Amino acid sequence: MDDDEDVRIALAELIRSLGYEATLFETADAFLATFAIDEADCIISDVHMPGTNGLRLAKQIHKTGKPMILITAFPSPELERQAMDAGVLAFLRKPFDPMLLINRLNELLG
Repeated sequence: MDDDEDVRIALAELIRSLGYEATLFETADAFLATFAIDEADCIISDVHMPGTNGLRLAKQIHKTGKPMILITAFPSPELERQAMDAGVLAFLRKPFDPMLLINRLNELLG
């Protein structure tokens, strides 16, 4: 999830190039309004979005046991600590090297 369409599309293309399926959502609220959480193997979300932000989403996702990766253009040590406390398995700072995401996805799903 990312409210920036270009970022969503780029992430989806990268994920699909690895052989995984990707479903795009503009916001966490749009994602939560579907049954996609039941079908997801991993959730990737931006931290800063309108409505439910990535940290609140992470707390909800953590209860399901599904792995989650958070990305942000506005990192801070406190934000990263909060993300890890919420059960996030990877915290990436935009712009990030695509290999970081590839490696984490392969670790989590491979």
